[in-house]
Amino acid sequence: MSNTTSSIKPKEEVTSSATQAKVDSTFEAIASLTPELVVALCGPIGSPLHETTRQITKTLQDFKYRSIPVRLSEFIRINATVVGIPVDMTNRYSEIDTLIKVGDKLRCDYGNDVLAKIAIAKISADRVKAYGNFSDRANEKETSSENQIQAHRVCHIIDSIKNIDELKLLRDIYGEALFAIGVFSPVEIRKKNLEHLQALAIDDINKLIDTDSGEEFSHGQSVRDTFPQCDFFLRVDKPFADPLETQAVSQLDEKLRRFFKLIFRTSVVSPTSEENAMNSAASAARNSACLSRQVGAAVTSESGDLLAIGWNDVPGSGGGLYGKPPLFRIAGKERGDERCYAQSGTKCHNDLEKRMIAQKIAEALVNKAILKPEDLEGAVQVIIKDSRVKDLIEFSRAVHAEMHAILGASRIAGDRVIGGKVFVTTYPCHSCARHLVAAGISEIYYIEPYRKSLATRLHADALTEAINGNGVKLVQFDGVAPRRFIDIFDSGSRKSETGVLELEDRSKASPSTHVSLRAIPRLEEAVVAEISTTNLQLLELTAVGGTDDQGACTTA
Repeated sequence: MSNTTSSIKPKEEVTSSATQAKVDSTFEAIASLTPELVVALCGPIGSPLHETTRQITKTLQDFKYRSIPVRLSEFIRINATVVGIPVDMTNRYSEIDTLIKVGDKLRCDYGNDVLAKIAIAKISADRVKAYGNFSDRANEKETSSENQIQAHRVCHIIDSIKNIDELKLLRDIYGEALFAIGVFSPVEIRKKNLEHLQALAIDDINKLIDTDSGEEFSHGQSVRDTFPQCDFFLRVDKPFADPLETQAVSQLDEKLRRFFKLIFRTSVVSPTSEENAMNSAASAARNSACLSRQVGAAVTSESGDLLAIGWNDVPGSGGGLYGKPPLFRIAGKERGDERCYAQSGTKCHNDLEKRMIAQKIAEALVNKAILKPEDLEGAVQVIIKDSRVKDLIEFSRAVHAEMHAILGASRIAGDRVIGGKVFVTTYPCHSCARHLVAAGISEIYYIEPYRKSLATRLHADALTEAINGNGVKLVQFDGVAPRRFIDIFDSGSRKSETGVLELEDRSKASPSTHVSLRAIPRLEEAVVAEISTTNLQLLELTAVGGTDDQGACTTA
């Protein structure tokens, strides 16, 4: 860093002097590992994002960390005039709505990840302000830079990201040092938070929730797409409204303390049965060769024992799915692979059938002289893209992951399936949902939302997303995400040479990340250089009201 660079000898001297000590590359690599953390929050409107920021700050004090909030809503607000959209302060809804529009316009004009770039520029500036510029020269063994790096116990908390390109860029820059936390509350709780703490009318709340979940253009807010890519999911099912605020804070506190104990390895923490099951489901998904998406599922008994896994793929005669042994013989010949990707043309049969339906509708309109013949192809495209025809899933050849898992569990465990749970990487479609109900499943856990599903609409009597609702419960998964399951639960050695449990003190513990401070500043420099060529304003302002980084109100 800047306080130590004056004592570092020039690189030429390192390589040219006969008396110069050899560079210890192993030491150099290890000494540059930084304890610095970046936490990016993501969550639907009304979820307690600001409260999570405050609780992370409080929790990390036990680890002797300094937390620095990065409120992207401040940058949206101060750049409203840059994109020519003044913030409408007529009422709270108008203010939030225009801030969302400003965020969308910023992404449209400067790239979908522009708000992440501003956050990176701020993180870089904060580091330079506190620690000076870090030198990336080799042979710093005799300097105090190692101690300075290890003393850099700082966590930058980005509140909050809502576009997938923002998350991708942050991961590219900070690697394992970045932890994306998905903060979630059930919709009825989020509505209570918004109504009680933001004084919004229910009609306005519904409009904001729809906008926040996923706008139909790449530069819009897309929590529905970004949230599933997080590293840790934190569900808060108590409202931040008196007298239940204490319970909500307690939930946050308990879950965040467990998360950071895992990150710093200061306690022995095992995966929950839910985390194990969802990790099994995600692993199973990798077996799928489906052209549309890979989905995985796992079935557990009521007590949490794993009964079976499944994935979406084409069934083969004789039982089971293609791609896994045993290979069955038909007329004395070994069965070949007849999945969609292996067929000539390599097209999804579901898409082909939807195209045929749209074609027949358009042709019927032409035959009845309702539509001109020259407009037929245009009509076909409109029917496919702008009608419910695009949502049809009935013509896929693949067995869905949930059904594959249920079939396997039924064969192996029989009636142990009754009262059991299903863990699926994607929210179940309405077809799977009704079969899960019939199978006797009590709870369905999911990570990724699924817009096409009509599960609760068609089966409101049997399925519910409400906390206290009756029937089979659809529950947002809570805990360590499958994408970080292995590295977060990999504890390393926990015992001393004498065989005694040995865990590091929280005030000295390093996070289980392996990111070099030689690399991060260089990557940040490129981002800062780009931002400096724009007319974007980077001056921080104190946030007015309670808005998240995209202008969408949370519960602050």
